[in-house]
Amino acid sequence: MKFLLIDHYDSFTYNIYEFFGSFKKKVYVVKYNFVNKILIKLIFYKPIIIIGSGPKNPKFYIKTLKILKAFYKNLFFLGICLGHQIIAIFLGFFIKKSKNIIHGSLTKIKIFKSFLNIFNKKIDVIRYNSLTVFKKKKIKTKILSNELKSKEIMIIYNKKFKILSFQYHIESFFSKLKKKLIKNYLNEISIKKH
Repeated sequence: MKFLLIDHYDSFTYNIYEFFGSFKKKVYVVKYNFVNKILIKLIFYKPIIIIGSGPKNPKFYIKTLKILKAFYKNLFFLGICLGHQIIAIFLGFFIKKSKNIIHGSLTKIKIFKSFLNIFNKKIDVIRYNSLTVFKKKKIKTKILSNELKSKEIMIIYNKKFKILSFQYHIESFFSKLKKKLIKNYLNEISIKKH
């Protein structure tokens, strides 16, 4: 199983690359402007797609959303920060400005449902975001974590298609349980063969 990381020209891309490389799996990085050229490769190699972080609003990254729409039934997707927001839009959530702009702040979140063998944990994570995901009615995707004070959505998971995303920077040194969360996710998707 391989990772393919979509780079939205973000300074955190290398950190994300290093983190996922620590799972002893090959990580390929493709720049956003070249996303269309990888479509045929996606069909044959079937990697886990990591939708990486990046600047600006998700609406600026139409090609990434098209990749998600084209392959969500056949590939696994994992989002971080901007990637979380792109996935959220695809799954029927909406995005609006956060009450507070967060730039490199340590914040506490609560994983409040049973998720990949992690139960009711309060953990510290690092956030960099000015936009926030909010829920519309009647969405099947589970909300697995909120920020304790603002109640902003931090983790969502679509069990049917194994789509997982984090608003915070899971790869950060200061974000807790990061290895366990990803290991448990990889174990779960390994049950569902490509």
